[in-house]
Amino acid sequence: MRRVWAFLKFFRKDLIIMLLAMRNPATPRLVKGLMLAALLYLISPIDLIPDTIPFFGLLDDAIIVPAAVCGLMNFLPPSVRAESEYRAQQLVRRMPYILLAVSIVIFLWIVLLIWGIYSLLFR
Repeated sequence: MRRVWAFLKFFRKDLIIMLLAMRNPATPRLVKGLMLAALLYLISPIDLIPDTIPFFGLLDDAIIVPAAVCGLMNFLPPSVRAESEYRAQQLVRRMPYILLAVSIVIFLWIVLLIWGIYSLLFR
């Protein structure tokens, strides 16, 4: 189980680095396009193995996207990669505060949604 968590932690850092590199104008367009394709594949309902098949439907997403991110990391120019890694380290230090703020905003949206539905149905 520790290996799985270590892999996810490693993948999270690489994913943050790639997302920051996509915003850098010095990143090649091919790398940006392939990363966008990998992210679209992740959210797309069309998969190699349909998500309706238990376990195996999610397994292809869990293999293809991390493999694409790790492969595309090798195609980043060294200066872009170094800058993105530096910015990712700064972002990871602030991550608990960012997650707290996002959680509060989501909670407030849910409360607002429930209040809106309640006021429409019971007034």
